[in-house]
Amino acid sequence: MGALFRRAALVGVGMLGGSLGCAMLQRGLVEEVVGIDQSHGVLAKAVSLGAVSSTTASLSEGVGGADLVILAAPVVAVLELLPKMAPFLAPGALVSDVCSTKVAVLQQALACLPESVTFLGGHPMAGSEKDGVEALDQQLFENAVYVLTYTVRNAASRQFVRLLEQLGAIPVEMGAEQHDRVVANVSHLPHLAASVLAEVVAANSKDREDILRLAAGGFRDTTRVALGNPQLWRDICLTNRSELVQLLDVYLRELGAVRDLVAAGDEHGLFAHFQRARDFRSQVPLSNYAKKGGQLGLEEGRE
Repeated sequence: MGALFRRAALVGVGMLGGSLGCAMLQRGLVEEVVGIDQSHGVLAKAVSLGAVSSTTASLSEGVGGADLVILAAPVVAVLELLPKMAPFLAPGALVSDVCSTKVAVLQQALACLPESVTFLGGHPMAGSEKDGVEALDQQLFENAVYVLTYTVRNAASRQFVRLLEQLGAIPVEMGAEQHDRVVANVSHLPHLAASVLAEVVAANSKDREDILRLAAGGFRDTTRVALGNPQLWRDICLTNRSELVQLLDVYLRELGAVRDLVAAGDEHGLFAHFQRARDFRSQVPLSNYAKKGGQLGLEEGRE
């Protein structure tokens, strides 16, 4: 298949943006990828790694003339970028994002982008706890679900779906509200739980050395997502807080109930709790992507 887009602009060249740029270029799905970032060091590294074919620090220069624009930055930054770049977008361009929350981004896009461009919300359920373009993986999207939230269906959006399929991704259509509700369950709440667990254990200064020495696979696996970019996860919480607060209330109630079972030495209650958890966890599919060591649900712009 030949190139589906002539000029793709990546606004933000981190792990996720770099992976996307590299994958598109390596497969010949775009003729040119221009990387847009304020850090000249990041841009130089992106070129050396094959993530982009040209670079600029200018938003107007980067998105001007592009027929595909991907916003690969944390969600609050994306909300600020959308109105800034709107005047420079070429008629007929397709604009998309990789954010982990969709309602806020979709509302902002509809409010400020010109009618002459198409916005198609996107969230690749793929990522890593590693930061930076040096962590790119051009195979990142293979067998990974890529959620799409449509504003309109046209030739540009269909082209983008074909591009995702050529990357090996699995496009899945979902409404913005449903998306934010679902990912709050499978991604955002688990990250908060992991980060709190890490803080609770870190507070044990008396046994810190022995804790680090004995921390094994269970602790590492449970807290791995706490290695994620703090700015990115702060933004996710800010833009999906209504869903998260509801889930956190339920989580705290369940945690309190388990605490009471432990305090009471309730062997039957504890067994039933662990059995229910095990039964549900056993239903979670292990995709080919997960087998590669990737992390479903991360990350917004690595986002």
